[in-house]
Amino acid sequence: MYRHCRKLLSCSTFLFGERPLHVTSCLAAFKKGRGTGDQGKSSLFSNERRWKDDLAFQALGTVDELSSNIGVCREMLYKEGLFDVCEVLTRVQCCLQDVGAHVATPPDSLKSKIEKTKFDESLFDYVNAQIDVYGDRVPPIRQFILPGGGDVGATLQVARSICRRAERCLVPLLREEVIDKNALRFLNRLSDLLFVLGRYACMITSGIEAYYQRPQHFDPNIKWGTQKISA
Repeated sequence: MYRHCRKLLSCSTFLFGERPLHVTSCLAAFKKGRGTGDQGKSSLFSNERRWKDDLAFQALGTVDELSSNIGVCREMLYKEGLFDVCEVLTRVQCCLQDVGAHVATPPDSLKSKIEKTKFDESLFDYVNAQIDVYGDRVPPIRQFILPGGGDVGATLQVARSICRRAERCLVPLLREEVIDKNALRFLNRLSDLLFVLGRYACMITSGIEAYYQRPQHFDPNIKWGTQKISA
């Protein structure tokens, strides 16, 4: 299944370069591949068949889940008019496709496939740059905050936590030396970006940040510290 998806990806436009969009023949190949995973196995980009609970597919599935969740965030941001953040998240989703392609190409694959799916460090640099851009727009944190901050902010924090899980799924692959360390670094830094974007969305949509407190005694009437974010 993933092998067919990777073929579709190779026929589409790329984030930091252009390639003509010609997917008709690829879609035909995709249709022919339906049902090949009905017995619990699927193919990597190298055509190797593995069980679907293999570490590589655990990582691929979680990265896919992350991208889907970011898609939900993007739709919510669009409704709020945060088009600049939508653009950032669209680019991030493209980067996640590249992470998946890299994970799906084990080191013993054909050299041509390894070259096509090797992780581009410029993706890591892009995320770092966006952290600086949006981090400068929100006030510094002086105490722990609780996930939330309005519908959009809360959804971005959910994406952040899924990103952390995706990162953990890549760690065993890094220990086995079957992926580039920069793919893991990308996810680690992406979770930071999603945290910052969650706070930024909270600020723009007039959401409320709730702060962590640890009362000495439980009081059902305790009022938790909250604050609107302002630049």
